[in-house]
Amino acid sequence: MTPPILSQFLFFFKTLLWCFLLGFAPINARGGTEPIVVQWGIPEYESDTYVRVPLCVLINSEWKLTGPFLKGDTLNSPPTLKWDKSTNIADVQIFWPHGELLQQQGQTSHVYKKSFSVILHVFLKDRAASELNVEFKGLACSDLCRVIKTPLSLKLNPPTQSVGKFWQMLSFAFLGGIILNIMPCVLPVLGLKLKGLASVYPFLLRKMFLLTSIGIIAGFWFLAGLTISLKIFFQQQMRWGMQLQNVYFLLTLCIIMVISSYSLLGMFQLNTPRWAARFLPKSYRTSFGAFFSGLFAVLLATPCSAPLLGPALGYFLSGTYLEIFLSFTLVAFGFALPYILGIIFPVHKLLPKPGQWMFVMEKTIGVLFFGTAVWLVWWPLGSFLSESFQKIALSFLLVIGIVPFIHKKIREFPLWIRSILLFILPSAAGVGLCILPFFNQKVQEISMIDGQIHWLPWSAELMEKTLRAGRVVVIDITARGCLLCEVNKSVFKEPGMQELLTSSKIVCLRADYSKASDDITALLKRFSRAGIPCNIILSKDYPQGIVLSEALSSQEIEKCIKFLYTLSGKSSSDKQKPVSHNSPKPSDKS
Repeated sequence: MTPPILSQFLFFFKTLLWCFLLGFAPINARGGTEPIVVQWGIPEYESDTYVRVPLCVLINSEWKLTGPFLKGDTLNSPPTLKWDKSTNIADVQIFWPHGELLQQQGQTSHVYKKSFSVILHVFLKDRAASELNVEFKGLACSDLCRVIKTPLSLKLNPPTQSVGKFWQMLSFAFLGGIILNIMPCVLPVLGLKLKGLASVYPFLLRKMFLLTSIGIIAGFWFLAGLTISLKIFFQQQMRWGMQLQNVYFLLTLCIIMVISSYSLLGMFQLNTPRWAARFLPKSYRTSFGAFFSGLFAVLLATPCSAPLLGPALGYFLSGTYLEIFLSFTLVAFGFALPYILGIIFPVHKLLPKPGQWMFVMEKTIGVLFFGTAVWLVWWPLGSFLSESFQKIALSFLLVIGIVPFIHKKIREFPLWIRSILLFILPSAAGVGLCILPFFNQKVQEISMIDGQIHWLPWSAELMEKTLRAGRVVVIDITARGCLLCEVNKSVFKEPGMQELLTSSKIVCLRADYSKASDDITALLKRFSRAGIPCNIILSKDYPQGIVLSEALSSQEIEKCIKFLYTLSGKSSSDKQKPVSHNSPKPSDKS
């Protein structure tokens, strides 16, 4: 593998050489009549779906090209690049070099002379062949001025991926599905399932396990079909946990949690509707309940982020439709593994016998479901509410939540008081909770302070500017409602990290992904990730970056920064303690 510093040097050297060979001859061969020649340089693939493409602009010695508009300029005719007619291109970020200051006849502008190159960061929708079609437009001046329009087309074919990486990502998808079972949002469902299985006859257990597994697989197949449909019809990519960025989904899930909590705490019993019972024989109702419990588990699992899911889905979502389907199938089998094992082995011998514990567990799970509703309002929904509105929403939820605990204690109250306490007030609070986000104007922003670390809001321009300045960039992509993100933030508050990340050689950028953002989506796609948390460390000498584990550790951060310091030849002894680990391996993209 070529060392990163040498790779960067070769990239720019090849770009300049290519510009010279392609552009110098055509300009002079035409006797200087062509003011500008625009040609592609050699593309450099940084990952499956991220490629840097240099665009070489050769300017005749008698001409000048007006550059990007800067503060203080009186002339505003910047060059532009349009790429809207490209195929399989998700986004293009364009980085123009600085022009020379020109003051003439009382006018000030920045211009380009001779030759320069524009660097295009191109993000592909998937690993399929793509075509970059751009139109270059600029104002060239000599004795007179001319508008230059040049169409260009470039075919992009990402390098073939290794078989080993394909199987590695498949194993990540399967293991990520297994880990989903122990995430906080899924644990109440498992507890509810355990309580239900304890009351089922042993000879029916295997059937229940099978139908639950089928429900889980059907749920993930639905997600696979939705993902493929979004790519085909809407040219969008589904991201794991993207539902938390949708206020309607959050409100619906909150209502489901409250209704489930009411049922488990004894307010009412959820039974099959009479009209449906006519078409569904009694012997099949338990089976359908097992199937839909699998679907319900998938619904609760999708907002959760689990280790290994990010790199696996990030890899497969940029692949073919068959790869997308295969990845979701592997996640489904990992998620359904406890039930599949129940089909194979006599699990009924390990289940406790029915008893008082079932009543206690049912009440506990009911409280946990209501706790999930509180979590939805406190964290994810907080992205759509100001601090004062969030307190009002929690007050509404409190009014709703006390009903199961008081309904038996007020049986002796007059009917009109019971009606107000049990129906009118909770209903009004529920309506208020649902409409509150739509009356809110100012929303809360995620915290940018972790102890002594002051994070700057991430932007592509700031990131590139910081890299050009030779600083190490630490990026934290996070969001409200991401539990693993909150756990990772505790790592940044450790004394060693406080000392290390406040170094003048390091710039910390935080990207708030609580709401949908095309720029942050492109950043995740650039580093082959489909969800958060995502932490990246990169430098001028290693722009492809190192993507850290979802479960962050201070040792990993320290090791990666030491590795980047070694590449740049800088000493980190003043801000970094010595570590005994080996230098980290480059990320999968490198």
